[in-house]
Order: sequence, then structure tokens, then C-alpha cells
Amino acid sequence: MKIREVCGEADIRRMTKVAEVVWREANVTFCTPEQVEYMIEMFQSYEAVMGQLVHGYRYFLVEEDGEILAYFGVQPQGERLFLSKFYIQKEHRGRGIFSMGLEFMAELCREQQLDTIYLTVNRNNTHACEVYLHKGFKIAEEAVADIGCGFVMDDYIMEYHV
Repeated sequence: MKIREVCGEADIRRMTKVAEVVWREANVTFCTPEQVEYMIEMFQSYEAVMGQLVHGYRYFLVEEDGEILAYFGVQPQGERLFLSKFYIQKEHRGRGIFSMGLEFMAELCREQQLDTIYLTVNRNNTHACEVYLHKGFKIAEEAVADIGCGFVMDDYIMEYHV
């Protein structure tokens, strides 16, 4: 397994195809199918990712033998690194991919003199919340955000100090 930064249109198109599958599988237990489709279009489509890259986001692929096992997106914000997304394909979960990515992000923080990784996670996504807590993240606060079309994000904001 290796982590490498997304570079170019082909990588973005491959990653967003994986995103469509992973998001539908990972979010359907706590979001309606309509909200999942809306969120894919707003946050994970090719156009959305291109816009995020313009605003300082960086995306990384976790690959093995040319296959995308997982991907994640980050953005430096002040003294913290925002972990916008970290999705692992279902058949590759439990292989230490998140731990590998977390160490990679911690190194990014050290290089950029950032002291914290933070993320938002749906409060009803109990599995993800448990993983983050197990890896050392702490719940810093709760937030409800209107994302449009009558949908809201009901999240925990979690932090990991590097």
C-alpha cells in the first residue's frame, strides 16, 4: 500500500467514481438516499473536488497494485488541518488504512507546523465515531449545519492533537 497525492484530471475522475460507491454504501444507514445523492453532487463530484482544490484542499489516494483502496481530503485552516473526507472501500476496511493515513496526516501537520487534525462526523455514524475515538480523537463540540435543499449535517467536531 502507498499514499500519493491526487494529480490531474484522470486521478480526480477515478477518485470520484470510487466516492460514488463508497458514499452510497457508507452513509445510507443514517442519511436518506436523497441526502446521500445530494451530498455526492455537492461534495464529491468531479466539479466539487475541482472547486475544493482551488480553495487549498489536497486529496490523497491509498493504492495497491493500481487499485484505489481509500482516499482522503485535507485543508490547512489556521493552526489546524481539516480532514474533510476519509473513505475506505468496504472490502479493504480493517487493514490499517486509516492508521496509515492518520500518521501521514500527522506528518503533514508537523511539516506545516500545525498542531491539530480536526473533522466533522455525523453523530449517527456510530462506527466512524468509534474508530475516531479509538484512534485518539476527542469530541470538541457539536454542530448542526444547513447544507441546502432542506438537508442538515448533525455532527460532532472531533480533534486529534499531533
